[in-house]
Amino acid sequence: MAMVWPREVGFGAGMSELGANNRAASGDAPRRRSRAFRLAVTLVPALAFIGLLWIGLARTGSQAEPGSSAPSFELPVLDGSGALTDEDLRGKPVVVNFWASWCIPCREEAPLLEKTWRAYRDQGVVILGVNIQDAKSDAKRFVEEFGITYPIVRDLDQSLTRDFGVKGLPETFFVDHRWTFIGAIPGAKTGDQQGTVILGAISEDELISNIEILIRRAGSAGE
Repeated sequence: MAMVWPREVGFGAGMSELGANNRAASGDAPRRRSRAFRLAVTLVPALAFIGLLWIGLARTGSQAEPGSSAPSFELPVLDGSGALTDEDLRGKPVVVNFWASWCIPCREEAPLLEKTWRAYRDQGVVILGVNIQDAKSDAKRFVEEFGITYPIVRDLDQSLTRDFGVKGLPETFFVDHRWTFIGAIPGAKTGDQQGTVILGAISEDELISNIEILIRRAGSAGE
């Protein structure tokens, strides 16, 4: 096999090139360290934030475990008529629906919720709408558009949203007369909007079957 020899250079030239290379390398080293430092300064806070976000999400599991007590609350009523508290609802079968006017599945299920409320309110059932992440004017237009007559409250700081462990919008919870969760209906994820997970609308079968459970529980308690 043929040997390939390096180009000959004079001793002085070789030393000169080596010295130049060493100087260039020594000059590059601080720049590389500086770039590495800037990269670390940028990445460390970002990684720390991601870590905190992951921990927060891990802790934000749904609180609506069947048999657990629903949280207490006091929230302003959308129409400005005052405040509504959990004490006003205890002793009744309650359907709690979290929604926002810009949420498309919320719009899809609004007529069903109103129709169901009208059908079951004489049996003591209460449907409570909890409006979040919304302008008051937009929420009012939503109520007027769909002719909603069941009570609507606004969770301005999303404290009740966190207490319920809401995963996305819309999401519906069922609370019995003892103010105890019997479960929740989060629809399948359909996308994201305004930084919020969007879930599918509740079906009529899901809504009615859970309300019937609430009514039976309340009836058996009165016997």
